[in-house]
Amino acid sequence: MSGLPVLAGQVVVRRFTPADVADFAAYRSDPEVARYQGWDTPVPDAERLVSEFAAAEEGEPGWFQYAVEAGGELVGDVGVCLADNRMQAEVGFTIARAHQRRGYATEAVRCVLDRVFAAGVRRVSAECDARNTASAHLLERLGFSPEGLRRRHTWLKGEWTDDLLFGLLAEDWTSGASGPAIFACRPNLLVADVVASLGFYADELGFDVGWRWSDRQARFLHDGEPHEPGTALVARDRVQLMLTQVPGPHTTRLHLDVHTAAQVDRLFREWRERGVDIAEPPVVRPWGMYEMRLHDPDGNVLRVSSPPAS
Repeated sequence: MSGLPVLAGQVVVRRFTPADVADFAAYRSDPEVARYQGWDTPVPDAERLVSEFAAAEEGEPGWFQYAVEAGGELVGDVGVCLADNRMQAEVGFTIARAHQRRGYATEAVRCVLDRVFAAGVRRVSAECDARNTASAHLLERLGFSPEGLRRRHTWLKGEWTDDLLFGLLAEDWTSGASGPAIFACRPNLLVADVVASLGFYADELGFDVGWRWSDRQARFLHDGEPHEPGTALVARDRVQLMLTQVPGPHTTRLHLDVHTAAQVDRLFREWRERGVDIAEPPVVRPWGMYEMRLHDPDGNVLRVSSPPAS
């Protein structure tokens, strides 16, 4: 494996260098950062550890630690333990407290996973303390599947803790089930006359008409299914717009496109755990989309949908 450093969004993923000792020792010695980790604080022999990280060979069995840099500063690290068969690996990650909740861990771990799977690894495992919900959510956002709970499995800092287990297969990573869940948004413009709007977008602005609800999609409807009269989709270049004919005052609707039904389910669990009011949980709609709906504080409707579960 070669090609370090790598620019990954806001961060640079690179090798450790001797200049990283002070920053590494600082965030690894933070009790909040180490709360759910196996090491104690302060970190002993930080200079020795960084020296070992810098000398390790990427792609060899055992642990390899990647440094994560942002704004010219070491902000964390991602570790990969490659099995002797070079087809399985385990991943772990740490971000300094002052740099958390900025997306650095997501970008860095995604970059590392790209490298690991490109090198021929078929499965990556991860685990975290069951109380560490931030790490669990990050793993699920990246496409990891929850695979179990080991109750009272680890004696950590004077107490027994539960471990959450996760796994990610190479075929899931390359199929688009991993990475960002939401890959596109199709604004739904509510209009007074969909025919007039289609004429404007198609004839005057040069948009292509993708489909109209009154066409073949209508066969999916049944008497008990609420439907939206006069809905159509227009597109040009990379922009798609939904046009929906609704009389009177109305709110805006957004269509958030997601790669897989599993990602819809993961977003549903994440948002429900955060206390979001889900108007309609995920379900396969008669027209074939796997979809959930929620409302923002102003009453705007967000429809999160993917192809149906296979």
